Amino acid sequence: MKRRNVLAAVVLACVVAIGLLAVGCGNKTAPPASTAPVIPPDMPSTAPAGHSKVTVFLMKGETVFQVSREAAPGGAQQALSELLKGPTEAEKQQGLSTAIPGGTRLNRYAVENGKAKADFSGELKNYGGGSARVQAIINQIDNTVLSNDPTVKSVEITVDGVGADEALQP
Repeated sequence: MKRRNVLAAVVLACVVAIGLLAVGCGNKTAPPASTAPVIPPDMPSTAPAGHSKVTVFLMKGETVFQVSREAAPGGAQQALSELLKGPTEAEKQQGLSTAIPGGTRLNRYAVENGKAKADFSGELKNYGGGSARVQAIINQIDNTVLSNDPTVKSVEITVDGVGADEALQP
């Protein structure tokens, strides 16, 4: 009888351990923009004259995180300029960061037939490697463009004219 109780306890412990391990093995990729957490914009707008709000996507851990910033009018192009500044001190205190390497500049931005083309300087390639980092960079750029220009349906990212699929290797 004692042996049966010990065996049952061991089986129960194994089942619990397997369950706990399974919970910790979730998908670590960033969710699509539609499920990204949002810091609500200030109400009412306190933007100075000649300024508006743009949406920028930063990182909180491994998740893209939407923030609102005051910027000069300019839509998606201005939003990308804000994105390349990285997180503000207040955003850093909230645990926000960026996957985009410092010093990256926007060389060129254009929209034609619903397709945005964003070309960045070579500093974008200084991300340190890794497929998760590449995906985070792409998510930050795509989400920032798409949420600031409703006419854009897709975003083509290039680095000094070279496509992201070639320039941003994991």
